Amino acid sequence: MLLDRLLAEIRNVKAKIEEQIPQGIVEPLSTVHVTTQNKVVLTPFRKNWFSVSVVNDGPDECLIVVNTEKSTTSPYPLRANETFEVDFGAAKIVDLLCRCETGTADLRIRGVR
Repeated sequence: MLLDRLLAEIRNVKAKIEEQIPQGIVEPLSTVHVTTQNKVVLTPFRKNWFSVSVVNDGPDECLIVVNTEKSTTSPYPLRANETFEVDFGAAKIVDLLCRCETGTADLRIRGVR
């Protein structure tokens, strides 16, 4: 019985380690239209991203927050025609919160898992 528990624990540890190894899968999302209302963009397939790149095609500036439930920092201001990139080095990105102070913006979002 002890051996069964040890093997089960080894399998659990192995699965957790494998989740933290990048798969090299790039997941571009279709263009996200952002307004003055908060818009939460979830990672597809409920798989966390290692890194994310957001390109603001404008016309206005928008604000970005990574991991809405965990983030206590101020939103990152992303001006039109600029790129925001973050890499956590582990599969920790769950979602993004995007909104504009005024106007609208079209964002191209690409995550890597």
